[in-house]
Order: sequence, then structure tokens, then C-alpha cells
Amino acid sequence: MEKWVYAFRFIGIGWYIALCIGGGIFGGIWLDSHFGSSIIFTLAGVFLGLVVAALGTYRMIEPLIKEQNDTPPGGKH
Repeated sequence: MEKWVYAFRFIGIGWYIALCIGGGIFGGIWLDSHFGSSIIFTLAGVFLGLVVAALGTYRMIEPLIKEQNDTPPGGKH
């Protein structure tokens, strides 16, 4: 695979991580303000965002790892 394709994949993974964590934070802030609670929903949103980001990142990187392991030494099939 071309190197620029890997670069775009990793840029997409970075955006995915940012959106998961950011969505958890903003969702938690909204829930805290809606229910008048302290930061409990924000903390839960951060934790949930981190878990979703980690699992999704693993699933996105897994094919790249398998492809790298299937490539013989020297680079090309």
C-alpha cells in the first residue's frame, strides 16, 4: 500500500479518537447542566469516550497490523 494511504488512515484514526473523547466530554457537560449535577456525567462521558476510542482504534489498526505481518521481508508481495 502507498505510504500516503497509511497517512490518511492515521489522520482518520486521529479524528475518530478526538471525536469520541470530545463527544463524551460535551455530552457529559450537557447532561450535567440539564440535570443540575456536578461533574459526574462529564467524567462518565470522558471514560466512555476513551473506551469507545480505544476499541475503535484497535479495530481500525488491526487490519494494518495483519497486513504488515503478511508482508514478506523486503516489502512487496
